[in-house]
Amino acid sequence: MQTQRRAAVTALLEIAVMFLPGIPAYLWFWHNVSETTAEIAQVVVYFYFLAGCLFIGSRRWNLDQLGLNRRGMALSLICGSSLFAVLFLGRWALNLPIEFQPITIERFVFDLVFYFALVAFVEELLFRGLLYRALADFRGTRLAIWGTAVAFGIYHIGGQGILGGFGTALIGLLFAAIRWRAGGIGGLVVIHGLYDIIAVEGWRNLETIQVVDQLQTINRPLAIICDIILLSVFLYLWKLHPMIMSRWNKVVLND
Repeated sequence: MQTQRRAAVTALLEIAVMFLPGIPAYLWFWHNVSETTAEIAQVVVYFYFLAGCLFIGSRRWNLDQLGLNRRGMALSLICGSSLFAVLFLGRWALNLPIEFQPITIERFVFDLVFYFALVAFVEELLFRGLLYRALADFRGTRLAIWGTAVAFGIYHIGGQGILGGFGTALIGLLFAAIRWRAGGIGGLVVIHGLYDIIAVEGWRNLETIQVVDQLQTINRPLAIICDIILLSVFLYLWKLHPMIMSRWNKVVLND
């Protein structure tokens, strides 16, 4: 146990070092480059994180322990799909238009590759794979769930602001809870990729100040429905899922 914990601490320190280049990037680089340069840099950044995850993780855990397996695919897809209901109902509650941006074939192919093969896969491997495993081995599942959610939110503050970072932390909390029960990140990669394509490229997000203005005319019943959906998923993962699986296993064994 002590050896496992020491390995986790070392991994956490290495993960922290891996994030250090992000400080000057958010303070200077992303604010002073063209859109094309930023897109190229983003691709480079994701390859950097992918290499870092494999380098740090493969020396301590196997791929299965990092969540790279097919376990819990159905659970991940079903529970993760609640995000799409919240995404659409949330825009409706804020009286925002539910209209998709026109897109070319070239952009569609780029988005599929970028958001699935890079953004979704790398971020899931980084947060729900490597970081989750390290925190779980260090102090247990509870820290792994909450720690990865907070880290996921902080990671997105630079590009989305405080409000966006808070929302992303909630998504990270849901994904971490799914990772806990599912045992893998395969389904999360699919949900993550689809969500990003719709939320980021499907329609452009409004500026934070515009969203704050919209909060004054929010449709509260719809907002409450969004809350109920998310709370129901959390409740299911926390309490109901293990009960259902226990009863299911008993039925299978009796048969």
